[in-house]
Amino acid sequence: MNNPLGRSTQKPEQQAPNNQKNSRAKEFEKQLQEEERMLAQSAGIINNTQQTNSQQQQPAYSQQQQLNQQPQTVFGQIGQMLDAPRKLFFRNTTTQQQPIQQGQRQPTDQNEPEIIQTNIVQIYTTRDIKNIGLEIIQPGEIALQELRGICSIGTQQFQGIIVATNYQIIFLPDKFPKDFRKDYFYIPYTFMIKVEKTMDRKQNDANFIEISCKDGRWFKYRFLKEQNDDCNSIFNVINKNAFTLNKQTLFAFTFYKEYSNLENDYQGWKIYNIEKDFERMGINILQENSQNQNGLFKYLNNENGIICSTYYNRLVVPTKADLDCIQKTAKFRSKERIPILSYAFSINGKIISMWRSSQCRTGIGQNRSTEDECYLKYMSFQTVDEQESQYEEKETRLRIYDARPHINAIGQQVAGKGYENTLFYKRCSIDFLDIHNIHKVRDSQTKLLKAAFNENVQFLSQLEQSQWYDHIVAIIKGSAKIAITMTKEKINVLVHCSDGWDRTAQLTALVSIMIDSYYRTIEGFMILIQKEWINSGHQFCQRSAIGNKQNNEDSRSPIFLQFLDCVYQMQQLYPLSFEFNGKLLLDLAYHHLTSLFGTFLCDSFLEIQKQKIMEQTVSIWSWIMKQKDKYINAFYKNPQSIDQDVIIPESFTGKSITFWKEYFLYYSLESNDAYQIHPQCQYTCDNLQEMYKALSKENHVLRQAQKDQEKLAILHQQKFNQLMQIIQETQNEEIIEKLQTIKLI
Repeated sequence: MNNPLGRSTQKPEQQAPNNQKNSRAKEFEKQLQEEERMLAQSAGIINNTQQTNSQQQQPAYSQQQQLNQQPQTVFGQIGQMLDAPRKLFFRNTTTQQQPIQQGQRQPTDQNEPEIIQTNIVQIYTTRDIKNIGLEIIQPGEIALQELRGICSIGTQQFQGIIVATNYQIIFLPDKFPKDFRKDYFYIPYTFMIKVEKTMDRKQNDANFIEISCKDGRWFKYRFLKEQNDDCNSIFNVINKNAFTLNKQTLFAFTFYKEYSNLENDYQGWKIYNIEKDFERMGINILQENSQNQNGLFKYLNNENGIICSTYYNRLVVPTKADLDCIQKTAKFRSKERIPILSYAFSINGKIISMWRSSQCRTGIGQNRSTEDECYLKYMSFQTVDEQESQYEEKETRLRIYDARPHINAIGQQVAGKGYENTLFYKRCSIDFLDIHNIHKVRDSQTKLLKAAFNENVQFLSQLEQSQWYDHIVAIIKGSAKIAITMTKEKINVLVHCSDGWDRTAQLTALVSIMIDSYYRTIEGFMILIQKEWINSGHQFCQRSAIGNKQNNEDSRSPIFLQFLDCVYQMQQLYPLSFEFNGKLLLDLAYHHLTSLFGTFLCDSFLEIQKQKIMEQTVSIWSWIMKQKDKYINAFYKNPQSIDQDVIIPESFTGKSITFWKEYFLYYSLESNDAYQIHPQCQYTCDNLQEMYKALSKENHVLRQAQKDQEKLAILHQQKFNQLMQIIQETQNEEIIEKLQTIKLI
């Protein structure tokens, strides 16, 4: 019962808790009013100060009741959302945590959430994507949904907003942790390898979405029970974009609509021309319809995959191999991948060549193909007029490098495949390079990434157990063997693995880099990847699991990443021999997994043509050419200033390895230095060239100004001399006397 004087009749010890509760309630009500006012402003509900003041006078529960009674209209399906550029359509679930008085314990009841309370205000609204706070926005990127929640990374938890765009999932922490890179919370959909939604009954039916990424990152998002509908919606958005089987829905096609001028300006899809590439090598290739047989090689028409569906539309084959021989050789090779010319150079009138193919179909019964044997014999020729009789019977004219371990090659015979029997392939020898298959490589990468993101200090032992660099050593040693065979022994080589599109591409590309300095330039490196990887049928889509169903890892393997690591090792051994720096490798490692460009979306050049990828997407080479300056190695010297143009690490071992921490530890918190340099500035060794260019430009301006000043001084002196000559010719005594006075004469 209340006292007439308005004072409480409760005892002081009872009054203190009540005052504390009232104070807490008022403070919470004030915070709720402020948040509702801000939300209403963003939705266009409050238009002037008078409305704001009148709304603040209403109780918080009244405002919430009015908002909940408003008709909630959904703007449409996600497909319709895409029609509004750079606009955000979302169902915003705002959560508010009750303030806790100092010294007061947090609730421990399992039925009460410890971090987010259940005061929910739901508003449908629209907001410009730039106002969300995204630092990296791609042309054509729009936000589909925004939802507040908690993100767990290891033992750390962050409150913030999860934004789902048509390209990626982004988490924006309320307070960004200084130890994290700015793009740590940005996850392109095609980076996701596993997405799961669960519910925890012990935490008040909280909803969880867990995302595992191909680069080793792992995220766990927590939402309240009341956010279940929004959680399901954002989960469906992720699944629709991350595991789509229709390439046309990937972001690369949207990116092209907004950024097609980039492709028009740089023509990245046209960077590779097979005729120009072999002309640069100094190799004469006869045209398809040429009647001239005076050559070692000729072009073969492979339009629409009439010979091999996974090869480029034009191939280079031996001139002496007729169409019947080629077709029967294709039937004897796995996936019809006949030996084609990859690289060649001329020395002392002889042509040394490198060929690539798939394994032959010998089987357990040691089947033979006389056409395949003749085809390889033609490949061994180094001059047009070469005769078999001019060589000894046991002299090796063609060395076959099988990338597989010998035991694996023998095992393939059970499946009707195998390797070349040198009893039937005359003047051929075969070496096995002991490079393991895609499954071993995937397992190694999984262990390495787990170690990179593990808080355990036993990183070095875990790195060794991953055996990742055992594979790297095997690939570089195998490439060095092939390069030595070609440059020192002057013997033609054939390189293959199982199907000729994984380990074969690694070896032929690395050999080209070792032998030819052109492929160590930015332009040459782009052409090399286009030629040996994309046009020659490396299965980028399957190996990167782009568009694959969730948990389908049978074909996924980081083969291209492994090649980039090998190039990185070469850069560390020969830092003056590469025009490009490590930034180019990092961008290729990142973007071959994203769906930003069409370059890496397909498994063959024929698939690129059939799905009209070149007409509807931007090539990554256009993007690289636009910002070429940032990829230039500040310490690069052209081959004329290097004693030896060929770079072959003949004694490459595990001691030669440099851990690629710029990639594998890019997101690792433990790799940050004590001074926190990388979150504060962008100064790295990669931008030395930009600094050098800026200084060179300033020096050029200064030198030009000095030259202009010297020219001006000479001009003034000439005019002065002409003036003095005119004065002396006039014989004006008064003027001459004055000039003598000021000592000009």
